[in-house]
Formats: sequence, C-alpha cells, structure tokens
Amino acid sequence: MKQSDYLIIGGGIAGTSAAEFIRTEDKSGSVTIIMEEPEVLYSRVLLPHYLRNQVQFERIYLRKEDQYNEKKIDLLKSARASKIDTQNKTVSLSNGEDIKYRKLLIASGGKVNKLQVPGADIKGVTYLRTINDVREIKDRMINAKNGVVIGSGFIGVEFAQGFVKANLKTTCIIRESFFWSNVVGDNMGRLINEILQENGVQIISETEVTRFVGNNSLQEVKLKNGRTTAAEIAGIGIGIHMNLDYFKGSGLKINKGVITNEYLETDTPDVWAAGDIAQFYDVIFNKRHQMGNWSNAAAQGKVAGSNMVAGWGGNVREKFITVSAYTINIFDKTFVFMGDSISDETTEIIERGSIEKGKLGRIYLRDGVITGAALINLSADRRPIEELIKNRVKITIGRDKLADINFNLNNLLPG
Repeated sequence: MKQSDYLIIGGGIAGTSAAEFIRTEDKSGSVTIIMEEPEVLYSRVLLPHYLRNQVQFERIYLRKEDQYNEKKIDLLKSARASKIDTQNKTVSLSNGEDIKYRKLLIASGGKVNKLQVPGADIKGVTYLRTINDVREIKDRMINAKNGVVIGSGFIGVEFAQGFVKANLKTTCIIRESFFWSNVVGDNMGRLINEILQENGVQIISETEVTRFVGNNSLQEVKLKNGRTTAAEIAGIGIGIHMNLDYFKGSGLKINKGVITNEYLETDTPDVWAAGDIAQFYDVIFNKRHQMGNWSNAAAQGKVAGSNMVAGWGGNVREKFITVSAYTINIFDKTFVFMGDSISDETTEIIERGSIEKGKLGRIYLRDGVITGAALINLSADRRPIEELIKNRVKITIGRDKLADINFNLNNLLPG
C-alpha cells in the first residue's frame, strides 16, 4: 500500500498552496496530491479572460510539472478519491488503489451543476469550469451566430461577455426579474441588467429553459414562457455543488461542506479541509462560513498546509481570518462582493448611490456593524469597508450619510 505523510485530495489552488507550504516547513515528509484532472494547476479565474482573447493560453497554467518534481510533491493525476477511512487513515481511489496517510487535507472543491432538461446533452450546451470546457466553448463560438446564456450568476456574466466579444447575438435567460436580484436586490440587479443591455445583451427574465433542440448540435432553445430563441451555443452557469458522497462512513462532520474550526481542522484528528469544500468557523462573523472563490482558497491552502506541519490541536497553529472579496468586471464596470453579504431578518440594508449615477452600493449591517457589501463602480469604498468589517466598527452616523456616495467612508475608521 502506498503511504504519504501528507495526503491532499484536490489539485486546485487550495491543495497546491497547502502542498507547497508543507514543503517549505517540512523538507523531508512525503507529500502526495490526488487530482481528478490530468492537468497541473491552472487558473480558473483566467478561463473567462482566455475566452475573450485577453490572455494567451499558456498563461492559464500556474505551475509546470518540473516545479512539483523539484519540491518532491507526488502527483496522482486523473485519480478520484472514493472513500475515506479515518480509523485506519486510508483513502481509497476509484481505481481500487488505497493510500495510507499520516495527515490528510480535503480540498476537493466543487462540481458544476448540470441543467436537467431534455436535450441538455446536445453538442453546443457548455459549462465553464475546466480547461477542456473553455477549449470546447472557443471551438463552438467560431461557427456560431447566436449564443444563449442560462443563469444570472458570475459565470452567466462571463459567458455573456465572451459571446459578445465573439460577435454573437447574445441572449441571457434568467429566472429572476434582474441579474442577481435574489442576492443584491432589485435596484442593483436592475443596474446590472442595464450594463449588459447597453453592451448588446438581450435579457429574457422570469422564465427558464425547458428544452434544447438540435440534431447533431444545438440549434435552438425552448423556454417556459413559450418563446423559442436560436442558438448554436449555450453557456450554462447555475452554480456548483460539493461532492460529499465519498465522505459516507468516514466519521467526518459534514453539512454543506466539511465542517472545520478556525484552524481549518475537522473534529477528526489529523484531518483538515480547505477551499470551496471547507465550511469553516469564521471568527470575524462568529459563524460557520463557506467561501467559493479563488483568493480565499489560496489563502486557506497556505494556512492549512502550515497547520498540518504544526500538528492537529497544536499550540502554534494559525487561524484563518480574512474578509472575503470577489471582483468581476461587467464589460467596463466593476462589481465587488465583500464579507458576508447574505441577509436575514437581523440584517439592515443600506443602499449607497443610485442607478441614475451608475454607482450603487448595498451595505449589510448587523447590530450596527457592517458585515458585507456589494459595490458597482464604487472602488474607493472597498478598502474602508474591508477595514470596517475586519475591526467590527460600530456605525453611529445617520443612515442617510452612509447612503450618500459623497460621504467618505474613511472618516469612519478608528484613528
């Protein structure tokens, strides 16, 4: 049976960062990464940029095979974990092989949600998650005239921009009235719609796809409202899910992901989790949190790797503390999500700016403290909001000032 001192499930940014930090602090322990894809680390963040011809293909790759070899990091490519036995400290692979570990990191990330409607397997129905995905999309766009986007999230926006850049007649199909309106409210959603429409994107709202039609490849898309739209390519962005099946019988505590404390340790000795799969205890917001973005995954990988060397439950562990932020360009406009922007009955929401000015923020407060924000074209507000969240600053000014984009949020910072 193969053995590894540090076994990592997942070869993405979280797993790779962890492996490299382990090697920095432990020169001799064996490090093994189990990775489902045959590719070494590449940037999922850069895939949309490559789709729009903004970066060269080679730039997508962040590591070369030699770099793993130099650090003595063993790669098991095209391998998938099928079972974890924490009692005997073994991980079983789908090919029947078992690997014994001393310390284990789970960084297996998420899988794209597939649209379950008739014709969804027709060629031309695409997703944007892997290098193979982006290759297929670019090939399909060459001969396409019409592109349809399904989904009102980040990937939907990336698909829309990619299709417009390729001179496709672009139509977005969304279930809500406006993009992201179920998350950021109608006003901000309306502004996002306007930005997309100003750049040539048609939006069909409050409906969904019922069927993809085509013989050898996609020809048209049928909608629930009875309409039909021509499309030689469809880009689907309806979120991701965590693959939790292989945790059955492991003894690990699972909810929407693998539950950890602020050190990214699970309740099971010598097992950590990082990246999209980790549902960690967030010390800033005093609650469990799951962050699905690249920069957080990279930061969590570094913390987890360092803590694995220090040892589970040790005295020199590092807490994972960050104010999450995700930035996306919507054509020439900038949209930022920060902190905890999920609202509930305890959340107070202040809108800052206006649709008319093309600058709009949505600030989330609990007990008078800012917990999160969504910002369109308010880049100067990002740093002060991050500091206000991090330092748990009580907001004592009138809400009308907070809503006024002429009021400098730096004035609220201590000192």
